[in-house]
Amino acid sequence: MIDTTVDDSELDVALQQRADYIPLDDLARETSSGGDLFQKIGKELTNNALRTIEGPRGCGKTHMMRYAWLQCRKSANKPFAIYVSFNRYFRLERLLSSRADALGQFHSWVLAKVLIALYDNARQWSPAVPDISGFFEQYGFPLAQLNSFVDRTERNGSFDEVDFALSNALSIRMVQEMIDFVRESVERRHTVLLMDDAALTLTPHFLSDFLDIVRSLKSSTLAPKISVYPGTTEVSSKFHQGQDSIAIPAWIAVTDPKYNEIMQDIAEKRVKRLPDIPQDVQAMCRFAAFGIARAYLTMLDEYQRGSFRTSQQGINKIIQAHLDARLEEFNSLAKKVPKFDQLIDAGEKMLDAMAKEIKSANRALAEKSEKQLIYGVASDELTTMITRMFKLLEEAGLIYDAGTVKHGAGRNYRLYIPHTALLLALRALTTREAGGAIKHTLAAIEFKSTKHPVRKSLASLKAKVKLDKLNFSLPKCGSCGTPRLADNQHFCHQCGHQLVDASTFNQCLEMEIAKIPGLTVWQKLRIANNLTQWRTVRDFLAVQNPAAELFTITGFGKARTAKIVDVINSFVDDYLS
Repeated sequence: MIDTTVDDSELDVALQQRADYIPLDDLARETSSGGDLFQKIGKELTNNALRTIEGPRGCGKTHMMRYAWLQCRKSANKPFAIYVSFNRYFRLERLLSSRADALGQFHSWVLAKVLIALYDNARQWSPAVPDISGFFEQYGFPLAQLNSFVDRTERNGSFDEVDFALSNALSIRMVQEMIDFVRESVERRHTVLLMDDAALTLTPHFLSDFLDIVRSLKSSTLAPKISVYPGTTEVSSKFHQGQDSIAIPAWIAVTDPKYNEIMQDIAEKRVKRLPDIPQDVQAMCRFAAFGIARAYLTMLDEYQRGSFRTSQQGINKIIQAHLDARLEEFNSLAKKVPKFDQLIDAGEKMLDAMAKEIKSANRALAEKSEKQLIYGVASDELTTMITRMFKLLEEAGLIYDAGTVKHGAGRNYRLYIPHTALLLALRALTTREAGGAIKHTLAAIEFKSTKHPVRKSLASLKAKVKLDKLNFSLPKCGSCGTPRLADNQHFCHQCGHQLVDASTFNQCLEMEIAKIPGLTVWQKLRIANNLTQWRTVRDFLAVQNPAAELFTITGFGKARTAKIVDVINSFVDDYLS
């Protein structure tokens, strides 16, 4: 018999760690604003300059943006703020093959999203902007029409005359003018436009155009802030990182002196019954989280919900599961962006080899009660492809770029920290005592760091990677799976099938609902038995009101139904973001 008693709690766990789903009042109460990094990002998000906030999923980009919005609303000394998320951009991917003016329509969609956010944020401001509806109608952009246009664009629906007129009327100048009017009405000196989930990595055509829009929106009174990933976000030829914008890392290093203090403060604000979790378990999860707050919170939740015989058994299973999930996410990049296939394969092998070298170094350092976490790569080894490989590892949160260091004339090294969960899984941190007991591992973690990083040529690592042959992979044949021989190849040399670019969106649509994480076995069985037409994500998204159909299933109340819809939508957003 399947146990359904933890049904709702499992759904809560799947959602509660995402900043998108935290109510604003809870966000303000549960935010830990300590640490130099948090303070720095807060200042960058509220200054009058264009900024890109970089970091892997779960490091807190969304949380920091939403918190910055709250702080701006609270303080008259801060700017007017608009928060807008573009996490559903992938729904427009189909436009590239179905609409002649796909980029033009995308341009209008971005501006419409900004205006909708302006409307919503003006109503939530303190005090709320009076007669915001009348203001929008005066400019010819009623909220209902904007929402209808965005909805039809995301569904690839047909446009009527009103949609075409609205699309043609939307312009950079008009959006700037409307934002400035609202800003002046709330008496703020400038506006920050917090553009979340703006990486748009899966549609490079859209990404290039999006960054051009961002650059054009920037004015003396309007400062866009965009959250991006470090590995797959490719800037346009007109958008110059370091000139048009400065990249701000939003990821705390596990070697930061205040790391434990900051991570623990987050847990104390977000985890119920935290004192019930043994201190050594908290310490192990904190270290294994590798600076990703969402990972730390999730592991603590998993420990609380698990029925483990011993703390040792629980922590081993939780850390291994976390590592497996990170590696799986990293490998999924090859499916989402096929050209990265070679780099993903090489990156995983290289990561494992570097971690094993650190383990070897720590065996010797244990005698001196020192530890090693850092691997130094000679700068002259970092070709563009190898650098991109490391950037992809960084995007997946599997490696931390700790900057550069110079060891003598002409000896410059780029410093990388492999994921601490991998180091723990390999038992790369140990004392002179045998075994991998928690107390011995924690003692080794507390060792002081040795002075110099591991420095060994990448080519000498036992990773079996031909670094000089690294390149972007060509898309495989969709019929037989044979790799292409050339980028301009139109027909498969193996089966003769016409070659077309694989659509990541379509791959996601074909994902079976029964394989979506976050849903319990009982829920999946109930959906399969009662909604037989719901087999894939495509079937779910095709339904205009999926919550209403789920509500017809016995045992699915309103709260549970809403959570199931959120979990599936969250899965789609994560898969394609």
